[in-house]
Amino acid sequence: KTSLTGLMNVSFTNYTEYGIHNQTLRYCWISYFLFTILSSFIGDSIILLASIRYDAFKLHKAIVTIMQHMAVCDLFNSFNNCPSLVLLISERNILGSFLCNVRGYFICYTYPASF
Repeated sequence: KTSLTGLMNVSFTNYTEYGIHNQTLRYCWISYFLFTILSSFIGDSIILLASIRYDAFKLHKAIVTIMQHMAVCDLFNSFNNCPSLVLLISERNILGSFLCNVRGYFICYTYPASF
């Protein structure tokens, strides 16, 4: 007879099973997430600032409102990538399971609007 403990990996963690062990690949993903988060934050902030404060868009009010809603959803969408960035930098889960549960609800509402 064989026991289950003899067949299982005792040192199981998410990093050993799913982690990115290649440092070059990990740095590429970190730079990708940083670029997308920063460019989205800068671009959407400019759109929101120009449309709300300076009234720079000379379009119909409904079109400007849709643009504002899309910019806000894109901001939420880019902040959904922040936990992944933190996980890649720290190489372990320091944020807990709360963000995993909440993130699914944000994705349902922000992804369709950002496409």
